[in-house]
Amino acid sequence: MAARETLPISTLLGSAAALAAAAGLVALLVPTFFRIEEAQLRAERGWTSTPADTLMTKSAQRDRIAHYAWIDRQKGVVALPIERAMELARGQLAAEQESRR
Repeated sequence: MAARETLPISTLLGSAAALAAAAGLVALLVPTFFRIEEAQLRAERGWTSTPADTLMTKSAQRDRIAHYAWIDRQKGVVALPIERAMELARGQLAAEQESRR
């Protein structure tokens, strides 16, 4: 049987350290390249808002459809919560259907 050749421990540790350094470098560079690519796509497509901006906009929209507010006080135009507006619309539709009978 042939004798098996073994590598010194320093060679194995050096290889492991090199592999760990390469993995660390990749872990640092990939997000950087992703951010650069994302910025280029945003610029090409004309997107100016960030995800945080989008969340703030959605939150403001949810708040707006959930509360009463004046649109034009002089004309008596008011914004209603969406549920209340749907109730009123159903009531008007039912009244119209009743009057047609």
